[in-house]
Amino acid sequence: MPIRMAFDWVEAPPSTDLLAQSTMAALTIEVDGCVVTSVLDRRSRSCRNHVVTPLVYVAEWLVANWWRLLHEVENERAPRGDFAETHDLAFVGEGFLLPSLTIVPTPQRMRLRWSRYRPLHSEIEFTEQGEAVVERHDFVGTVQTIVEAARERLAGDGLTAECLERDWAAIQTADSGEREFCRAAALYGQDPFAVSQPLADQIIDFWQRTAPTIREDALATANEECLGSLTDWLTGALQCLRATANPTWANVRRALPASSTREPHRRGYELAQAVRAQLALAEDRYDFATDGPNALPSVELQPPPQWRIQGLVAADSPACAITAGGTAGRFLQARALGDYLGRTEHGPAILSGLATDRQAQSRAFAAEFLAPSASLRRRLRGRHAHPDEVDELAAAFDVSSYVVRHQIQNHGLADCTEW
Repeated sequence: MPIRMAFDWVEAPPSTDLLAQSTMAALTIEVDGCVVTSVLDRRSRSCRNHVVTPLVYVAEWLVANWWRLLHEVENERAPRGDFAETHDLAFVGEGFLLPSLTIVPTPQRMRLRWSRYRPLHSEIEFTEQGEAVVERHDFVGTVQTIVEAARERLAGDGLTAECLERDWAAIQTADSGEREFCRAAALYGQDPFAVSQPLADQIIDFWQRTAPTIREDALATANEECLGSLTDWLTGALQCLRATANPTWANVRRALPASSTREPHRRGYELAQAVRAQLALAEDRYDFATDGPNALPSVELQPPPQWRIQGLVAADSPACAITAGGTAGRFLQARALGDYLGRTEHGPAILSGLATDRQAQSRAFAAEFLAPSASLRRRLRGRHAHPDEVDELAAAFDVSSYVVRHQIQNHGLADCTEW
């Protein structure tokens, strides 16, 4: 179900803030059948499905953060410092209360997440929580409706929101080259309309010099002032991988069946099961070979200047440069294999903690390839998985207990809720 923002204009008392007075509206936001703006008013002891807010401020926030909302990828474990301010509707501010609705992009769609929320020093509480994925064009269309409605309302009252008009015009008139730069800057966590010229030049140089298959993930993981050293690390790592590549996995990839689902984690599970079946693997622990036809070469390198990058996969094989050893290194090797076997375009790939479809697919593949759910199901002793039992299974498959626990939970194999 697409996102829906419905509003009715309401009369506002006289105010020195003419923009707010002109665009005061009762706003209802609905996503996937859930009314995100459902409010419990403790003072009046009543419930309602809308908030009253100046629509111009909602429009200004959406337009000011347009490029980052559409392109800045979420890193759930290590978000950028201002990520919430530019992706959570509750930060619209200006003294009016809006729900905590976090908006993050995926390659083709938009993921929306809302939570129960009681603003500080407030008598109201937002009561709904949930998560849904909507089509990108539905989200864009909804934003355009809000922006145009606010602009028309102001124009009818002889008013203009200068920042809104300026930024909206720049968005509407941007050519293909400008849009590409805006996407790159947003991936790097920058407002493309406010970035300094020296930093803009660095972003453009990095974009042009870096392989198309990794430049977006590289920018999305990077901190400020590390693009030059990151370029050097990526170049050195790719040179190491060219010397260790083993192209025989291409035969395995060609024989794999087409996926039956769009969901990235399910694609990862399917892919891992198909690979294990093709290689006629037993259900027990799999150890990566260092030589022979199924060798999966890996090079343990010094960490890159951006710690959010966990590994790099070669362009023509699952050979990988990783930044960790032990069970973490094994998991990265498996992710590299899953990325290579499941990729749809030629070129190297970055492994990271980004919340993208590609990263989610590789993580799901690694978990299922190293600790098959069917084998875990047969080994579990009951419907409740005790921590000691999870640790034993993790040792048997040489993965972390975290991986086993998530396999048990994600496949519904047993109950871990009492941990």
